[in-house]
Amino acid sequence: MLELLASYNEQVGALVLDNAPQNAKYTSHQIQKEILHVFARNVQSSIHHEIGDARFYLIIDEARDESKREQMALVLRFVDRSRFIRERFLDIVHVKDTTALTLKKEISFVLSHHNLDVQNIRGQGYDGATNMRGEWNGLQALFINDCPYTYYVHCLAHQLQLALIAAAREISDVHTFFQNLIFIINIVSASCKHNDELRAFQAATIEHLVDIGEIETSKGVNQKSQDILNVMHLVTTTKTLIQKLRDDGWETLLEEVTSFCKYQDIEVPDMDACFSSVGRSRRKTESITVEHHYRVDIFTAIVDQQLQELNNRFNEQATELLKLSTTLDPKNNYKLFSVEDICLLVDKFYP
Repeated sequence: MLELLASYNEQVGALVLDNAPQNAKYTSHQIQKEILHVFARNVQSSIHHEIGDARFYLIIDEARDESKREQMALVLRFVDRSRFIRERFLDIVHVKDTTALTLKKEISFVLSHHNLDVQNIRGQGYDGATNMRGEWNGLQALFINDCPYTYYVHCLAHQLQLALIAAAREISDVHTFFQNLIFIINIVSASCKHNDELRAFQAATIEHLVDIGEIETSKGVNQKSQDILNVMHLVTTTKTLIQKLRDDGWETLLEEVTSFCKYQDIEVPDMDACFSSVGRSRRKTESITVEHHYRVDIFTAIVDQQLQELNNRFNEQATELLKLSTTLDPKNNYKLFSVEDICLLVDKFYP
């Protein structure tokens, strides 16, 4: 690259190729880091200029890198001078631990270093870790103590994931199923040959399903992009559908599973037979059928647990705040604009 650059400029060529061909390669770790820091400072300065004195929203995540060091990534979301919503990756910081106090201290230092006022924070978005979302001592609570309008909204993707995980862990049979599934995946993944065979079989299966019309394929057919309001409505609708599934869905599900088992040549148990399992007393076993076990102990239990988790994780305050905020969405000439929603938003959340 240096030789190419020198070929376009005689002065650069004289300096790089003639005067210091051996020791001016700029490939030492120290020089590389200095160059990267120059780039980073220029980018961060540009982001700060873009934000100006505007209010902004914090999006934080932390994870371990390959060297086992805890790294915290900080992203800012804001409305720029042209009134477009922007998200900018501002910095990544090494943290000694992930306690709420340490994270807050590091975030405050980064914001101060870039001349960004904590009082201008108008929202926080993290995952569901206790140190992040804790109501009393979590990171979001510490920032709310400094600025009362830094409302916390749980990462929606994490919420749905955690709701599924929590529901699965609470039902012992489902938990055991996923444990066994992980064990099988680890065995297959450990062998390149097994992995290739599985991929080939899966590709052939999908191709067969496409040929017989059971799977549709086209560009974007299995991909969706949802805004925050649609997500909240979808969660509400999902709760309704799950409740309907609980009330009326067992027979349909049983028919689908039975059909799948017959197609895959899997033995279907007699639903009227007595259910026996390790750990159950004989008296209880004699009074429970196979259908009762699958319908009540697994199907109904997991659906109830799923509904409970969705209700717990999508709290009313965050949901209402998000719905009311969409009245300021400029899409389609402010189609969602509502004076009543703005007044309610101000009275309830920004007095």
